[in-house]
Amino acid sequence: MNSILNYARKEVTPPKKLREKKQRVAKKACDLVSQCIEKYAQVVGFELGGSYAKGTWLPEKADIDIFVKFNKKTSEKDFRDVGTKIGFQSLKKYKPYTRHAEHPFVEAIIEGTRINIVPCYDVNKGEWQSATDRSIYHTKFMSQKLSDSLKVEVRILKKFFLHIDVYGAEIAKEGFSGYVSEVLISYFGSFEKTIKKISELKKGQIIGKSTKKFDSPIVIIDPVDTNRNLGTAISMDNLGKFVLASRVFLKKPSKKFFK
Repeated sequence: MNSILNYARKEVTPPKKLREKKQRVAKKACDLVSQCIEKYAQVVGFELGGSYAKGTWLPEKADIDIFVKFNKKTSEKDFRDVGTKIGFQSLKKYKPYTRHAEHPFVEAIIEGTRINIVPCYDVNKGEWQSATDRSIYHTKFMSQKLSDSLKVEVRILKKFFLHIDVYGAEIAKEGFSGYVSEVLISYFGSFEKTIKKISELKKGQIIGKSTKKFDSPIVIIDPVDTNRNLGTAISMDNLGKFVLASRVFLKKPSKKFFK
């Protein structure tokens, strides 16, 4: 097991050259957003978020998410319209296009790296006005919670999810998001402990603590918002794949799970 996990650690750690490139691209994108938001009174600032900001990105999956923070009194129409406008204006050199989640956001590719410019409201914890408002709190929480060694464990888990084809929270995938990977490692403490727990999973098991009752095959409490169950987005099929793959790996560890 140890030799396999050591191999996985090497596989998931981005090389220095790639880290420097991503840093350069992130700075370029942040500079463009910074110049653009000056003319919008509704905008109070922006922050880097997602796996890049948290240091849990995989070499082959390094999107850069920039969250543009809107004053909480901004109307939903302005939130959508101005948010999209900022994305298009700041990324205009890079053929930007709109993507849709609960609210539209803008995406473009800079030097082979996907950049997402996402609007969110500048609110206090728990006073959420849009689905993206928690993201900045997720970044802060994980930046404090995850040591460098735990970040590597998150990357190993993400790689495992990719190999068994259950990685991604989008509706078409109904899998395990990058944030869920971080939450599982923060709760259990390592990749190995996580898959041991999952291999013994009981239906409706609760991971984390909440006073609220949830009904889904797995309940994973968001540590930033204990009224939220991250497990609702995960399909029964993908959960089953994770349980079975965990059992297989524990019985017969193999490098193939990280290729």
